[in-house]
Amino acid sequence: MKTLIVGATGILGRNVIPRLLERGHEVRALVRGQEQAQFLRQMGVETVIGDIFDRASLDAASRRCDAVLHLATAIPKDGNQDWSLNDRVRREGTRNLLDAILKNGVRRYIQQSIALVYGDKGQQIVDESAPLHITPVSHSSSDMEDMVRASDLDWSILRGGIFYGAGTSREDGWRQSAREGNLALPGDGSDLISLIHVVDMARAVVAALERAPSGSMYNIVDDEPVSYKRLFDHVAAQLGAAPPQAGGPKFLPSLGCSNAKARQELAWQPVYPSYLSGLA
Repeated sequence: MKTLIVGATGILGRNVIPRLLERGHEVRALVRGQEQAQFLRQMGVETVIGDIFDRASLDAASRRCDAVLHLATAIPKDGNQDWSLNDRVRREGTRNLLDAILKNGVRRYIQQSIALVYGDKGQQIVDESAPLHITPVSHSSSDMEDMVRASDLDWSILRGGIFYGAGTSREDGWRQSAREGNLALPGDGSDLISLIHVVDMARAVVAALERAPSGSMYNIVDDEPVSYKRLFDHVAAQLGAAPPQAGGPKFLPSLGCSNAKARQELAWQPVYPSYLSGLA
């Protein structure tokens, strides 16, 4: 299957590409610069220079493809809380990409999304039938999903949990805070978080490309939604640091998700079933 990846050089794309190549897929990547293109070409990936806001490059990149993976994001870094570029990727970028692939007759489409569209569910563990609670953080993702669902494509949407693993810097930040003695629990620490190791998210993307039925949606999370107290106590104990104190700010909703549907329909299961093995 000839597959175009938009977002090929992001943390998820970098993990998806080798897995597609290993399974015999022909991969094309949309990249912004020649340096990125050169590395991918060495791996056997065809490259097209452009980006998700450049309609002409999307048109060229999607010609003669069987499938498209939209994995592009623009996550703020180093404490920056300006999400406007990421919102633009999800709204304007998705619209551009859908227009291009519909024009070129591509049928198969996989969309990365976020489980945060469910909002705060307290201690409830939710599946894909749960109602959404849209917040400013998840609004652009909801708009993106609406565009995909309204399209005449063979689509599947993957609602990922909170990424961690090599290259994400997630656990590096937790560990640094624990060493410095300022790893604080959000509130009393009872809120839930659904994690997904980036390797397992990449494996789910490949499984969805190959097996997901048209019009499907999946929570891609690990097997064990965990409270921040259990998670952060574990991180601190690994380092011999003092246990984190309660009363820190809450940045994310309390959200625990089930992955049962993905396990059943995609024949997928996480290599890292919980934070215990993922943070080993």
